[in-house]
Amino acid sequence: MFELDHIQIALPEGGESTARLFWCDALGLSELQKPEALRARGGLWLALGQCELHLGVEKDFSPARKAHPGFAVDDLDAIAAQIESYGQKLRWDTTLNDRRRFFTEDPFGNRLEFLQKD
Repeated sequence: MFELDHIQIALPEGGESTARLFWCDALGLSELQKPEALRARGGLWLALGQCELHLGVEKDFSPARKAHPGFAVDDLDAIAAQIESYGQKLRWDTTLNDRRRFFTEDPFGNRLEFLQKD
């Protein structure tokens, strides 16, 4: 049996405050306490439903432009409004008939997908 425990997205050194503004303040995710043994590495962990979103510091950071997490949400329009109010652009996609979705980037240029199944 497999179950998703966490996903990790990279961020540049010193990007924690910007990440908190986007993920916690704009989108409402709650920050989790990182284990003591990992705190010196930087980054942050966030609660994401039954799993976690880890934002890890990457020394030679380069944003993920193709690989991306897909976040299923209950109210896609509300999330879209929250992201747009933060200043990020959305790219709506109508390719799939059974779900509404859009793509955007986090503040560091990592590709993100948000979707709502019909």
